[in-house]
Amino acid sequence: MTRELVGGVLAILLGAGYLAMALQIQPSSLDDAIGPAGLPRVLGTAMVLLGIVLSVQALLAERRRRRSLAAGKAADTAAEDDEAGEIERGGLGGIARAGGLLAIGIGYLLIVRTAGYVPAVAALIIAAALYGGAALTWRVFAIGIAGAVFYYLLFVLVLGIPLPAGELINYF
Repeated sequence: MTRELVGGVLAILLGAGYLAMALQIQPSSLDDAIGPAGLPRVLGTAMVLLGIVLSVQALLAERRRRRSLAAGKAADTAAEDDEAGEIERGGLGGIARAGGLLAIGIGYLLIVRTAGYVPAVAALIIAAALYGGAALTWRVFAIGIAGAVFYYLLFVLVLGIPLPAGELINYF
């Protein structure tokens, strides 16, 4: 079993457990249209779906690898790819990469109250894209801003969840 398949199965199990707990949240007389269980249900469902996607991708990749080896195509190349994947994903390099993403998330938490939701999320998306290896182009900034606006509209207009405007708005 590959790491991706194990991770996918674990995501499915954790998401299903989270979703089961979210379904037990009782409605209250003070509920809005979404209720207190709305966001936990969405998160649990998303985790299950993403776990399914990861598992299917892992199974398809293993199937392709086996076909390639069975056909006798570049057995040396497949071994090199596996070795390169292990170096890229595992060991201290993988921990350092995860630490970098954690630092980006902490940076978001530190600036969201001051900058506000939209600028902080735009910065988060841009930083994560650049950290992931995206080229520094206008598209990265456009996607970051569009993503932040999309999430703002989703939470505020569709779900009715207020988001922080930030303290910087007071200076304008």
